[in-house]
Amino acid sequence: MMIWFMAKWFGKGVTKKMPEESPDITVVLCVFNSEDVIQSRIENIFALDYPTEKLNIIVVADGCTDKTCEQVKLSGFRHVKLVRYENNRGKSYALSKALEHVGTDLILFADVRQRFAVDVLQQMVPYFNDENVGAVTGNLQIEESGGDPGLYWRYEKAIRKCESEYLSLVGVTGAIYMAQAKLMPVFPVDIVLDDMYGPLTIIKQNYRVVYCEQAHAFDNGSHTLREEFDRKVRTLAGNYQLFQILPWTLNPFKNPVFFEFFSHKVCRLLVPYFIISLFVSSAFSTNWFGIFMFYSQLFFYVLTLLFYVYFYKKKGKTNFILSFMMLNLAALKAGGVYWTGSTSSIWKKH
Repeated sequence: MMIWFMAKWFGKGVTKKMPEESPDITVVLCVFNSEDVIQSRIENIFALDYPTEKLNIIVVADGCTDKTCEQVKLSGFRHVKLVRYENNRGKSYALSKALEHVGTDLILFADVRQRFAVDVLQQMVPYFNDENVGAVTGNLQIEESGGDPGLYWRYEKAIRKCESEYLSLVGVTGAIYMAQAKLMPVFPVDIVLDDMYGPLTIIKQNYRVVYCEQAHAFDNGSHTLREEFDRKVRTLAGNYQLFQILPWTLNPFKNPVFFEFFSHKVCRLLVPYFIISLFVSSAFSTNWFGIFMFYSQLFFYVLTLLFYVYFYKKKGKTNFILSFMMLNLAALKAGGVYWTGSTSSIWKKH
């Protein structure tokens, strides 16, 4: 609510204008064993409403053991460069290798699984007319088949929109964002959240990272609640790693977007501990408010269990309550995962 108020009353606009001559753009695709989708993904990129001669694609094959590299060579497009190496090293390493080969002022980062809307570049490029904009992220549309799991994602995007309008995002959607090449850092080899590390280093250079709601990418989402839970644990554990690698993010005098960072990222990790403390303290309370809070929480947890059994186990559907509980359980587990060193930056094909 606070970020909405700040965006409404203290928000900063963006001066958007499409340049007369379309700028050259390099699209970066980091892939692992994607032989079944890599050709169609390349075709999707070259089918965008943008001059083909202005587009270049760098495909980084991160230790692929299938026929991904062969499929890239068979794609038939001249402006596709293949970078390959042995052993699966992780996305952050692959991104750094890609940056070594970029020769354009703008980079569009993409994932192999998603698809872009045809006008995605027409929507994103005008933002760079504003000299204060260092990066732009797009709008990932999750196309789920069961329940209403999109409710939480819509809530997340509403926060991002407000952050963008107020000052700057603290992270981007890795499947669809564009940045000025000169601002991009070399990524630490083991970084989990490359889609936060990159934007935060851009912000540290006094540039904004903004959200383009009209630039769409499409994804089918996670297949099971368990897969989504594991992904959340890894992502939230990555926050702890980020605090350690970029300690200035926790300093309100050094972090230009400290309010957004603390409220959006740090508080998310603290919420489950607050919930547990509230439950324990209210369980031993003797006043009416404490008793009311205890039974209200108990009712909520029983309701969550019923939703899990009836909606998810029997019908394969999720809802906001299940998503909320899953997020907080994941945040609770994430701390242990990071401090025991069991998280990894290595990714495999979904």
